[in-house]
Amino acid sequence: MDAPSSIHDLIKALMDLEKPFPARLLYQFSDMPSEDRQLLASTWQSIPVVRRRAILQDLIELFEHDNLLMFEEIGRIALGDYDADCQVSGISLLLEAEDPKLVPVFLKLLADGDKTEFVRAAAANALGFYVHLGELEELNPDIHHEIEDALLLAYAQDPSDLVQRRALESLGYSSREEVAPLLRFASALDSDEWLESALFAMGRSADNQWEPLVLEQLDHENPEVRGQAIHAAGELALSAARARLLRELDREEDEYVRSELIWALSQIGGEGIEEKFEQLLAKTDNDEEANLLEEALDMLNFTNDVVDFELMEVGLDHDHDLDNEDDEYDEQPEDDEDGNDEDDEYDELKAFNDEEWLRYIDEDEDDLDGSLDDSYTLEDPDDEEDL
Repeated sequence: MDAPSSIHDLIKALMDLEKPFPARLLYQFSDMPSEDRQLLASTWQSIPVVRRRAILQDLIELFEHDNLLMFEEIGRIALGDYDADCQVSGISLLLEAEDPKLVPVFLKLLADGDKTEFVRAAAANALGFYVHLGELEELNPDIHHEIEDALLLAYAQDPSDLVQRRALESLGYSSREEVAPLLRFASALDSDEWLESALFAMGRSADNQWEPLVLEQLDHENPEVRGQAIHAAGELALSAARARLLRELDREEDEYVRSELIWALSQIGGEGIEEKFEQLLAKTDNDEEANLLEEALDMLNFTNDVVDFELMEVGLDHDHDLDNEDDEYDEQPEDDEDGNDEDDEYDELKAFNDEEWLRYIDEDEDDLDGSLDDSYTLEDPDDEEDL
């Protein structure tokens, strides 16, 4: 068994372009100790850029297959890279960092006109996570509104369509009244890319006002748009789409669209879906689709349990209302002295019930901590002083 490699072995391998980088060393980037991170950060820019780009892409792919790995430290180092591609990769490695101290960094990158459109777009995309946190009341409201304002400004003023669209997608999480008209406008443009972004944002909105528009695009000729409409139907759990999506699963050949169909149906749940998934699983020779179907079946069980629970709650509430109505009805006098009968009082009862890095890579972590605004913290529901 090979002895564990040191940070010096890792840096030596990164510098040596004559040899392929050993895949086993990729895991050493995960959950890197502070001392190792500081040493890597101090030598990062001296590593050939082609190697830096390749390593970051390898780490992104590795994380997609094993999200128990933690590549936040190398992501933070990459944010201070001079190379735009490396910066974009660094942002990608930090998408799930859940660190509000990253917010001012992402805001700065978004507003920096000297950055490439790809860096600005990646920053806009990363800010969507924090819009979502704000909607869940897990982020300081002032920071939440600052992010929304920055995204609205980028949507209105950034010269790049890509940045504008990423800003709109991140605003999909927002309940700000300005957002819905922007989504309607974007969906009406003669552009598949804008329609795709609008649908993506609609799915994030958790707002069923978008149901008619989403259903209308389920048969779009462009598979990218069609896939986003299907994804939005799943995000919104549109039961009205179930039968159509099941039929499409029998004839859809595009792999991307098929994967969205399977995912969306697992989110919607209901009759006929489990049987369809099991039939497909029994006959598929595509390992990737088989894995997707197995995951979808697990999710479907959860979805159906949630739906059953909600229906049971509705039934209990209905029975409770009926019991209350019976009790009140039983208490009505058959006739009163003024000659009002049961029907009059029953009518009254019925009427009543109808109602990103500056210098993240300062070689000293103390300098880093001092450069970030302490107000960028997650909300603690038990600590009123943070509000």
